[in-house]
Amino acid sequence: TFALESRRWEPVGPLAWLGEPPPATVTRALLVAAITTGIAFTAGWRYRATAPTFALLLLAVTTARNSWGQVWHTENLLVLHVVILALAPAAAAWSVDARRRTGPPPDPAERFAWAAFLMSIATVTTYVLAGVTKLREGGVDWVLGDTLRNQVAYDNVRKAALGAGTSPFAGAVLPHGWLFVPMAIATLAVELGAPLALTGRRAARWWAAAAWSFHAGVLALMAIGFPYPLSGVAFASLFPLDRVGIALSRQRRLARWTRSPRSSAPAPTTTTSG
Repeated sequence: TFALESRRWEPVGPLAWLGEPPPATVTRALLVAAITTGIAFTAGWRYRATAPTFALLLLAVTTARNSWGQVWHTENLLVLHVVILALAPAAAAWSVDARRRTGPPPDPAERFAWAAFLMSIATVTTYVLAGVTKLREGGVDWVLGDTLRNQVAYDNVRKAALGAGTSPFAGAVLPHGWLFVPMAIATLAVELGAPLALTGRRAARWWAAAAWSFHAGVLALMAIGFPYPLSGVAFASLFPLDRVGIALSRQRRLARWTRSPRSSAPAPTTTTSG
């Protein structure tokens, strides 16, 4: 985006007030700063400072990317999750900061649960909004599969005209219009049914698998990859990962107990006289 023409600049979101695009040097500096603080954020180094800084920089960089005439939706959920984690004590147990502290790490507790729950709500909300938008703009045609079929065809033709990579499967599927009816219904079921993921762990597992399959289908038919959900990390907050922390905490306590002098000292013996 460094060499794009200024006339293509259409600021959105937090940068809507910015009439002109920032200079290329500023954009490069923001990108380098975002990468640097992102590494610190991931490692949990000086988290209270680097986490909110990275969240703001990531928001700025992704917003700037979306301000050049095309809005990308592939990183929206990632940014929301990073903002939530930046406000949470996410580096309390497994981080560089935690290793530098003295004393045992904190055990899993409910005071950490709000962040995971809020991330899950953000995940569910983004999918519901996507489903509502499809129905609002496509109407009944979305359910009948016509809109989905046209989108797949248009996207692949446009990419072929521009010399970009196209789907190796679209050509075989597009002639069979009836295939897009179950695909459209499944898409709406995944998106509008996202709140079911909050009703229980089993429902969360099934919905996460369905959502991942949806993104895999988009990649197969449109050559559009959503790295964050395809990696599975986007759905991590829906799973009981606290069990991993509990198991590790128990192992640490057991290791400390076995290393303690009291546990390794021989048991006292008693003698009787007479």
